[in-house]
Amino acid sequence: MQRRALLVVVIALSVTGPSAPVQGQMHQMDKPPATSSPQPIRITMDQLHAQGGVPRGWQFSIPRGDVAEGRRVFVAMECFACHEVAGEDFPRDSKRGRDAGPALTGMGGHHPPEYFAESILNPNRVIVVGPGYTGPDGLSKMPSYADTMTLKQLVDVVAYLRSLTEGGMEHHGRGAGAMKMEGSMKMK
Repeated sequence: MQRRALLVVVIALSVTGPSAPVQGQMHQMDKPPATSSPQPIRITMDQLHAQGGVPRGWQFSIPRGDVAEGRRVFVAMECFACHEVAGEDFPRDSKRGRDAGPALTGMGGHHPPEYFAESILNPNRVIVVGPGYTGPDGLSKMPSYADTMTLKQLVDVVAYLRSLTEGGMEHHGRGAGAMKMEGSMKMK
C-alpha cells in the first residue's frame, strides 16, 4: 500500500511543472491559467471515511502540464489531422489522412481541463451532435486515447489545449447553446 502511494506521488510530481510558451503561437501565456492547482486538503483517515471516502468539496483536478510538450504530443499523435488550430504551423501530411473534426482555436477558455482530459480518454462520454463531431453511428468521431497516451502526455496535451484562448468560439450569455463562430477556419 505504501509503495503504491509513493508511485502515485512520483507520477503526480513528474507530470507537474512550469508551463513554457511556444514562440509564434496564438496563446495567452502571459496570464495565469484560469484554473490553478487547488490547495492540499489535510484530513485524517477517520474523517475521510466518515465523509463517504472523499473530503467535502473535493473535486478531481488535472495537474499543470507543459504547454510546449503538449504541442509536441499533439503533433506526434497527429491530432492536427482532424483539428484545426488557427495560427499553428502543423505538418501538412498525416499518415492517417485528414478528417474534419472541430476546430480547437479558442477552446482553452471554454472548458475546464478535466473536460478536455475526459474527451481524450472517453470521447463518447459527451457526444456533441453535428457535422465533424459525430459519425454515422451517432457516436463521437474522436478515437479514445486511453490505451495509447501516457498520463504525462495527457496532462501536457490538456495544458496545450488550455493555452488556446484566442480566436475561435465566443460564448454569449443568451442561454445554453447560444454561440457565435468567429474566425473559424476550414480544414486545408
